[in-house]
Amino acid sequence: MARILYAVMGNTHGHIMRAQAIAAELPEHEFHFVGGGRVPLNLAGRHPCLEVPVLRTAAHHKGRVSVARAAVQIGRRLAEVPRVSREIRGLIERWQPDVAIVDREFFAPFACRQAGLRAISVDHSHLLVACRYEVPPAQRFSQCLTYWSDRALFDRVPESCIVSFYHPPLRPGRTDTLLPPVLRPAARALRPDAGDHILCYQTSATSRVLVDALRGQSRPVIAYGFGHEVETREGSVTFRAFDERRILEDLASCAYAVLNGGHNLLSEAFHLRKPVLCLPVPMLFEQWLNADYVRRLGYGAHAPSAGAIPGLLAAFETQIPEFRRRLEAVDFDGTTRVAQHLRERIRDSSARPVA
Repeated sequence: MARILYAVMGNTHGHIMRAQAIAAELPEHEFHFVGGGRVPLNLAGRHPCLEVPVLRTAAHHKGRVSVARAAVQIGRRLAEVPRVSREIRGLIERWQPDVAIVDREFFAPFACRQAGLRAISVDHSHLLVACRYEVPPAQRFSQCLTYWSDRALFDRVPESCIVSFYHPPLRPGRTDTLLPPVLRPAARALRPDAGDHILCYQTSATSRVLVDALRGQSRPVIAYGFGHEVETREGSVTFRAFDERRILEDLASCAYAVLNGGHNLLSEAFHLRKPVLCLPVPMLFEQWLNADYVRRLGYGAHAPSAGAIPGLLAAFETQIPEFRRRLEAVDFDGTTRVAQHLRERIRDSSARPVA
């Protein structure tokens, strides 16, 4: 058994879900988490957790990423590095972990380096700095901001494991390992059903244009993420309050999904063989790149804006059989493979004997 310090970014649900899935695949090891935002609440009663501030590089305002807001809070987090690093080093000294796993958490790499603790990065976001991919002129400013901010703020762990449903070539000199996605146990347990409804899940404020476009379809629509606390119906659109389990069930039984560009839910949709029409959050380059690869790989389509969706839906419907054929040919569940990869790396560290 090894003791593993697991540092997780807590501003989005995807990082936490991935960390929980990996910890569940490594039951022979002991975990102590570090993270802020949603991390302490999500792990309550499961694992001990040291709460730290969260660095949110993608600060949203009116459905877009606000560069100014992101810059202000980056400055605040940088000022907190000495204090928070001391807190994490104190935990390292008391608990004596054998290795650290870092999922886009900002403070832990500083503390691990100072304490001489080996760290391994496991996330999807490292793909943005580690890999080569095509960027059209309209996305170059967003890509440049993302690349250099990620290089400066998060590319501080020597060993990096990138989990992704697409694998562009690595940049020269990079030694990152590319592996398939990590899925939640709940998603892995579901069996897809060929239903008739459209599942729409949005993680940011979205224009009514999207709702109007979906309401005009012949298929029923189940929508999440529009701020409804109770179930409400507008014509063919049923709005539901956030419910993690119910969203997965509605995803497993839909005809196709309309999602932003978040990597985790896209991967789970593809695992369930569901084509996706992607509507990435503006100025969030990672989501744009995910959506672009959805289009390139033939798993669905990429909508540049909510206003473009009405013109895309008719063509999308005709392509559903081809999208499904492509999805059937790929195994999107890399959970066991990622766990085994980590198990081998953890074994290289000085594992502690079972108490």
